[in-house]
Amino acid sequence: MFLTSFIFSCFGDIVLTADTAAEMALENNRGLKRQEITVLGKERTAKNRWNVFLPEITATAGVSRGNEILKNSPDATWAGQVGGSISLTLGTDIPHKMSRIKEEYAAGNIDYEVAQRNLEVTVRQAFYELLIHQKDMELVQSNLETNKKRYEQTEARYKGGLAPELDVLNSFLAWSKLVPTYDSISTVYQHKLDQLKITLGIPADEKVVLQGDVETLVPDELDFSNIPEEYETPELRKLKASLQVTESSRKELRGSSLMPELTLGWNINPYWNDISRGDDYMDRGALSASLRWHLDNLIPNSAGNLKIRQMEDDAEKIRLQIAEEEEESISRVENLVRQIKQQQESVKTLDLTREVAEKTLALTEEAYKYGTKDMLDVSDAQLTVHTAEMDILQRKFDIYCSILELEYTLNLTFGTLGR
Repeated sequence: MFLTSFIFSCFGDIVLTADTAAEMALENNRGLKRQEITVLGKERTAKNRWNVFLPEITATAGVSRGNEILKNSPDATWAGQVGGSISLTLGTDIPHKMSRIKEEYAAGNIDYEVAQRNLEVTVRQAFYELLIHQKDMELVQSNLETNKKRYEQTEARYKGGLAPELDVLNSFLAWSKLVPTYDSISTVYQHKLDQLKITLGIPADEKVVLQGDVETLVPDELDFSNIPEEYETPELRKLKASLQVTESSRKELRGSSLMPELTLGWNINPYWNDISRGDDYMDRGALSASLRWHLDNLIPNSAGNLKIRQMEDDAEKIRLQIAEEEEESISRVENLVRQIKQQQESVKTLDLTREVAEKTLALTEEAYKYGTKDMLDVSDAQLTVHTAEMDILQRKFDIYCSILELEYTLNLTFGTLGR
């Protein structure tokens, strides 16, 4: 049960980490469950694909009486008949049909696995995006409280004749303009949290607590030595599975269209002119074998022939897609590695920017105490620090998303490169 994938705090809140959120999504996501039902149906069909050899079996029975009954004729009798038949059609398409059923199940399994990985990427990204919004709200809330205290202190000094009215107005503006900013961030956060709940299958009225640290979202240095030299991207796996299904379907169609079919049959059909005379009947049944061949499909450019050629074209297009994906995946992996390294370097630059912004804020606050800077200068310095901190977190989040994409492309377990 999904209860094992998260813990309840003593107050009944659902406490989620990135890992438990991913586990819950894999267990409870409705879209994934629909796809699972589809795969189970393909599995059931694949396990019973031998039933193509089951013969067609029918049974009939009936009675009748002539129109003499309407004349009350004593010669009117009840006639009766029963019937039963069994037939089996054999063709060269049967082995390919069985292969197609098996390969459709394999392709469905791959689609399901890829859907799981896509869902996990989506959930992990959404989880840390929410944590960044939380951090943004915390910083704005902290600035709100600080600016409110400054406004109250400035107002008290103004009433005591120690500060001009302009300082009061500036400190009020510095405080009040942060209120709509906080409300806006809070609204976005709540909307994204509600979306995550839907994805995880959590009731809307349940309170969720996110547990994680965006500051340590990615390590300072990443080891790319774990990147395998040979790999198949999820898209490549899906294309190869699709090619197998198309090839089997083409062979199946070719066998049913261009080759003869053998039908073996046996039926019994006893008939009684008078069912009161049970031993007096005539059996019109027979044992039969027939060969059927669609000769029209052998004609060039016939409908059957064109269908086969169309499936050959479809297979060739998939082969071209496979070749294209194999080439593009190499470029995609190299670009992701290069992008991650560039993003790491930019984090170092942003760290320096934050240090300068924090020092500037400290000097501005000191100058404000001595009256050489006003409250708007302090507010601007606070905003610069806030922006610098959020820029760093956003860049770390970008690195994290790039790592997830790289692990997804390489079919690696999530967290392999980020550890």
